[in-house]
Amino acid sequence: MTRDRFESVQVGDEDEITHIITREDVDSFVRLTGDNNPLHVDEAYAAKTSFKKPVVHGMLTASFLSTMIGTRLPGQGSLWYEQDMRFLLPVRVGEKIRVWAKVRQKSSAQRVLVLDTAIFGEDNKRVIEGQAKVKIIDANHNVPLREFTGDNTQQQQNDQSSLKNNLRSQTEKGAVIISGASRGIGAAIAKKLASQGFAVVINYFQSESQAEEVVRVIQQSQGKAIKFRADVRNTDEIQKMVKLALSEFKTISGIVNNASLNVENVDFTQLIWEDVQKHFDTQVKGAFDLTQVVLPHFLERQEGIIVNITSILVDNVPPTKWLSYHIAKAALAAFSKSLAAEYGPKGIRINCVAPGMTETDFIANVPEKSKLLTKMQTPLRRLATAEDIAGCVSFLFSDQASFVTGQTLRVCGGIVME
Repeated sequence: MTRDRFESVQVGDEDEITHIITREDVDSFVRLTGDNNPLHVDEAYAAKTSFKKPVVHGMLTASFLSTMIGTRLPGQGSLWYEQDMRFLLPVRVGEKIRVWAKVRQKSSAQRVLVLDTAIFGEDNKRVIEGQAKVKIIDANHNVPLREFTGDNTQQQQNDQSSLKNNLRSQTEKGAVIISGASRGIGAAIAKKLASQGFAVVINYFQSESQAEEVVRVIQQSQGKAIKFRADVRNTDEIQKMVKLALSEFKTISGIVNNASLNVENVDFTQLIWEDVQKHFDTQVKGAFDLTQVVLPHFLERQEGIIVNITSILVDNVPPTKWLSYHIAKAALAAFSKSLAAEYGPKGIRINCVAPGMTETDFIANVPEKSKLLTKMQTPLRRLATAEDIAGCVSFLFSDQASFVTGQTLRVCGGIVME
């Protein structure tokens, strides 16, 4: 008895094929589709454009995904019924392409596979990327024709909704690494994300007992959490932390760069660069290194979420004598926007959460008069709580924020408005 093809395919399976695009391929595509756009077939015309030479039809290049799906992965009995694609770079005649696919998700109830797909040019740069949905048609599993026609629109919508829910239920949320998570805002974020189903890695540097308490509270509520001591200014220690997270939880869904130093009031004339450097090393370099270490994992998965904790001081008149803290937060905000623009096409979202004055140990040395004044200037007439900040971070990790990137979510009770 022949083994069911669907059962033989597993999440993580991948395959690839190669092909050299020829002039005959282009001519055949033109005859078949009628697409004789001179950009593809007329060298004189193409020379006048920014491409300088004719480029291969994007859909001709993409058509080799059908070859992959129909003959290799998943192969026999595959019905390719949905594909999203992003065309990134042109391909030219004579170029060797590599067509790749990897099984991302599997729904046994629907007999559907979700594949990550990509086509690479000769320089190994992605020219096309996207995601495919494939239904496996087996002789022993009849599929109603209406699923692939317009005869029953409502049934199609129901099937798609069922598929999405089924796939989501099968995909356990991965881990989130939170720097500076032993107390205050970081601890509140860890508890909130754990309550949403994420495993959390509690990064700490000095407060081991407090980190242990955060882990205990999360585990007592049936959540998943581990602690790891790492100085975010030390790249080797960050690498060890990420390695442990992957070993424990297999997948990293996101990171929250929250580590910060306490602020001391220092007049600029008394400030030395080493004071500024300490803040940069903790907040900016720490975020830089943690992001860079986790990034290859995000790129492989074609998704990832990064939330950087900045401050409303970046958009407001800052307190005097807080220069080191202020410019480090401003740099972190700029870092976030740059990455959001660069890696949005790769499915990675980077946002900032900017708290106002928040009731934590961080403001323990702020005079009560200043706290009272801030409350009175805030439209909501109170200071933020760590839970206020955590709730907004949780939103950015949710499906409801799937189209939000490069933004700063200000959690300040309205003291700053834009």
